Amino acid sequence: MKKKADAGYPIKTPQQLGAVLQGFRKQRGLTQAQVAHVSGLVQSAVSELELDCSTASLNRIFKLLAALDLELVVQPRGASAKVSEW
Repeated sequence: MKKKADAGYPIKTPQQLGAVLQGFRKQRGLTQAQVAHVSGLVQSAVSELELDCSTASLNRIFKLLAALDLELVVQPRGASAKVSEW
């Protein structure tokens, strides 16, 4: 998972999101159990999110993002510049 630090990771499918979340967790040397503890989720929920986020609630996804110190950025496809504030 070596990309430019500020480039981000475009996510177009739930499976891609799970793989990126798993990559960040492993990069930080954390186990699913450790992330589960920090996020308030159970380990099996973290595992399910990493495998396939397609049935996950946004609440669970945001808990996992917060536990990994990540944020969700929404932008037009192919956009490289930051979208203006609403």
